Amino acid sequence: MFMFKTPSILLALLCGCAVQSAAQDGPIVRTNLTDLVVGRYSLGAEFMLQPKMSVGLDVDYIARDVFVGSDHPWYPGGDTKKRGIILEPQVRWYPGAEAGRGTYAALSGFLGYARYNPVDEASWGSGFLPPPEWRVGGASLHVGHQLILGRFLLDGYLGGTWTSEDDMGIFYEDLPLFPQASGLRVSGGLRLGIRPGDRGGRR
Repeated sequence: MFMFKTPSILLALLCGCAVQSAAQDGPIVRTNLTDLVVGRYSLGAEFMLQPKMSVGLDVDYIARDVFVGSDHPWYPGGDTKKRGIILEPQVRWYPGAEAGRGTYAALSGFLGYARYNPVDEASWGSGFLPPPEWRVGGASLHVGHQLILGRFLLDGYLGGTWTSEDDMGIFYEDLPLFPQASGLRVSGGLRLGIRPGDRGGRR
């Protein structure tokens, strides 16, 4: 499994894809601004398949400092560095003039994995149990609007997300809303993207 050593690599890749594709038609390259609030760094792309249909893929790198607790007296837990990735494929339908702009409906799935690496091994416990791992899967249904501003775009969306998380055993993350517990919840966000191949021919 690939894991980026630093979130800055994702931002460098976003800029690199934009520069490399500046003179040719290509996908929309994007990042999720909302993910920054919860310690995730996103890089994705959207590909136009048909006049009103597109597919996309986002990869999120998780980099958060999290306190992992436990009710077990031998394994109190402690401060950890949560590191992992989330893969999110997506299909969009644009009822307007063309794919890639305007209002859309999106169906996406996601699969995530992360490990909690203790900051202080000595304070973690007796050492018989390894630090917990985080596994999650689910699906989202969103309605959004993609606003084109020259080569750039803003993409706001809102809808619902169903999440299923594996149990962490005796451990628990001290911030229960990030990630949200298993079940159905309201979700939304804002993406920033660039259309490297758009030379101004589309209005």
